[in-house]
Amino acid sequence: MEIGKLNQRIAVLENHVKKDAIGNHKARWEEVFSLWASVTVSNTVGGAAEETNTGVTREIQKLEVIIRQTPQTKKMASTVYRIRFEGIDYDIKGIVPNYQTQDYMKLICESRKAGAKDDIY
Repeated sequence: MEIGKLNQRIAVLENHVKKDAIGNHKARWEEVFSLWASVTVSNTVGGAAEETNTGVTREIQKLEVIIRQTPQTKKMASTVYRIRFEGIDYDIKGIVPNYQTQDYMKLICESRKAGAKDDIY
């Protein structure tokens, strides 16, 4: 991959638990860093779809995000991190490191749109 193809800015969000003024624990997503990426609509099982669950239909958009593999990005886990791209939060469904060249890694992401409830907030 050529470095010039990393032409989109994404933010990486991490899940943190904070205490409020009266001692309740609340989970929050906070931006920990941002980086340049190559973002494309996923061509695996279609790039966009709809899902109906308990009577709520939501739009799902899948992205493939290629980023540089650094010590900071190697620590990423799909259960603790998500990305924000163009104002939309995407759950990380899979992380595919490149073990041969150790230079880039691919994130398989899915959007959280229309009707999607977030039980973390």
